[in-house]
Amino acid sequence: MRTPTTRNILTYAALIPVGVALLFPFYWVLSSSVKSREAISATPPEFYPAKTATSRLAYSADGRTFATASDTAFLLLPSEDLLGSRDDDGGYFLRLDGAEPTQFVSWRAFDSVRRVPPPSDSIVFADAPTHVLLASEREVRVIARMARQSDDRYEELLFVERAGGGNPEMLRNVEHEPKRVFHARWENYEETLAGPEASYGEKSIGFLRYLWNSFFVAALAVIGEILSASLVAYGFARLRFKGRELLFTLVLATLMVPAQVTLVPLFGIYKSLGWLDTFLPLIVPHFTAGAFNVFLLRQYMLGLPRELDESAAIDGCGVLRTYWSVVLPNCVPALIVAGLFTFVGTWQDVMGPLIYLDSPELRTVPLGLEYFRSPYVDNRHLLMTGATLSMLPVAILFVIFQRYIMGGVATTGLKG
Repeated sequence: MRTPTTRNILTYAALIPVGVALLFPFYWVLSSSVKSREAISATPPEFYPAKTATSRLAYSADGRTFATASDTAFLLLPSEDLLGSRDDDGGYFLRLDGAEPTQFVSWRAFDSVRRVPPPSDSIVFADAPTHVLLASEREVRVIARMARQSDDRYEELLFVERAGGGNPEMLRNVEHEPKRVFHARWENYEETLAGPEASYGEKSIGFLRYLWNSFFVAALAVIGEILSASLVAYGFARLRFKGRELLFTLVLATLMVPAQVTLVPLFGIYKSLGWLDTFLPLIVPHFTAGAFNVFLLRQYMLGLPRELDESAAIDGCGVLRTYWSVVLPNCVPALIVAGLFTFVGTWQDVMGPLIYLDSPELRTVPLGLEYFRSPYVDNRHLLMTGATLSMLPVAILFVIFQRYIMGGVATTGLKG
């Protein structure tokens, strides 16, 4: 059995951190797709989906429900006013919303309130968070919290469950932090698939429609690009005609023209043709041979033996029959590479759909993701879930065709 050498050990020791660094963005997107809104906004960032541990607490309401000047409140603890200047008898009260406790705590003098019948037998804290006291590492279940700016200090009262039962225990100015436990929020996927408008109660076309639209546009773009680019590349690579090199140079020169330069003229053309708010502006240009794919396929075709063309001519094949039956089948790796580049570029395109599409039912995935961004609703967790869903088709294609990608790219520059 071959034993690893020191060189191999050092090589793997260097490559493993590099691999982890390269895979970390994928892990971050996947983990963020099942985080809650609070977890994804946490500071500092959390490296796994988590939530604050909670539990159910119930306190008897008998004799502890009072009416204040404007609402009903639950007596947490009789106490002097620790954060104020009052020295009369009173206590800390928690405002009730019907029989439900809120998070509004205030100190009230007993002579300013009156006892009233409780709205229910007990006051239930359904999701009392668990916090850890940093000094003693003791875990406590928090019932309520009160904070106030006093002079130049920030003071806090923490009302926690007393270990032996009875009135809550009050802790003043203690360092604490919530206890976080692993929690994957799979509901993100259901809410994302419902669509961006559904997140704030409006009717939405649904994210599955966005996926179908993107797939439809990308599939037709791939077909158009492969057919047109391969035909043009065949002419530049296998046919001899006057001005061939000049024409090929002009085709490559179009790569240096920024898309923003042609944006306004193309919009005017598509508007005059009545193509706005249709998929045609996103599909038809791919049937006119993109310069990059023409270059990619031409370089690959230059590496094919000339004897293939000569044998086809002897068998009576014309130019188009040679292209279709002889050259094209031998260019499968390069065609797959060109198709994947086209698919990914079309799938990720935001500018085109944003300019040419208006109807919600025509939105593609990148455009649909933009609608999850709202100044009124924080949907960052759903945005990450949508990004994960949009990434899956591309990742699946890469896994299936990765050997063709490496082989096709490696052999496209053998001849000039």
